[in-house]
Amino acid sequence: MSEQFRHTMSGWAESSEGYAVRLLGRTRLEYRDSFGRLSISAEAMSKPWNKIVVYTDSIPDTAERPRNEVLDRLQRAFVAKGWTLVTSPE
Repeated sequence: MSEQFRHTMSGWAESSEGYAVRLLGRTRLEYRDSFGRLSISAEAMSKPWNKIVVYTDSIPDTAERPRNEVLDRLQRAFVAKGWTLVTSPE
């Protein structure tokens, strides 16, 4: 079965694989999984409105939650939300 997303009233894109992502204002993403929550620096661009820059240095790189895995999950959630992910070091 392929990954599916459920969109909640509070803005979460919840994956059937056990993680969720939401945009908080114009400068912050919230990510959660079985290891807890992460606050990730991001910036929603005004043109085009669906392009969001994610500052990769704000994502901790740990053995239980590698940065590349979080970025891959963010990418999949962004596609489900109709957003475009742009990465940038902070």
